[in-house]
Amino acid sequence: MSFRILIADDEPLIRIDLRESLEGLGYKVVGEARDGREALDLIGRIHPDVAILDIKMPQMDGITVAKKVASRLPVILLTAYSDKNLIKGAREAGVMAYLTKPFREKDLTPAIELAIRHFLEESSLNERVKQLSEQLETRKLVERAKGLLMKAHNLSEGEAYRRIQQMSMKKNKPMKEVAEAVILMLE
Repeated sequence: MSFRILIADDEPLIRIDLRESLEGLGYKVVGEARDGREALDLIGRIHPDVAILDIKMPQMDGITVAKKVASRLPVILLTAYSDKNLIKGAREAGVMAYLTKPFREKDLTPAIELAIRHFLEESSLNERVKQLSEQLETRKLVERAKGLLMKAHNLSEGEAYRRIQQMSMKKNKPMKEVAEAVILMLE
C-alpha cells in the first residue's frame, strides 16, 4: 500500500531529499511544509496517512505539532538532535518513530511501517479502554438504580434488574439511560 505522507522541515534541501527518497520507495508525498503552523494547517486540510516532522522548526516545533495531531495519525520526528529531553517530549507527544539526520533511505520504510502499525495498535487499545470504561460506568449506574428500586418498591435484586431491563426494552433506550432516569426520579 502506498501511504500518503506529509513532510515538514524548514530546510528546503532536506524536504527535497526526503521527498525524492520517499517517492523512490513508493510512497506518495501529499504535502510539504516549511514550518510547524503550515504543517498543522496542511494536516487538517489534506489528511495524510503519516506526518514526518522536523523537531526544530519556526512558528511551531515538531513536538508541539505532534501533540496536536498524534491522536489522528502516526507522527515520525526527523531531527539532528538526540537529546534525552527531546526524546522524552516526543514520546509524551505520542510520536511513533524518531529518525536522526542525516537520515538513511533504508531507515525510512521500517520507521513508516512500524509507526503505522503502532499507531493502529494504540488506537485499537484506546478504543477498547473507552468501551470498557463506558461498560463500567453503565454497570455502576444500573447497580445504583437497582438499589434505589429495591429500597423504594421492596424488590429483590433480580426483580429490580428485570424492571430496569423491561423499561429499557419498552422505551427502546439503553440501560444506562434508564438507570440514569431511575436515579433522577428516586434520589
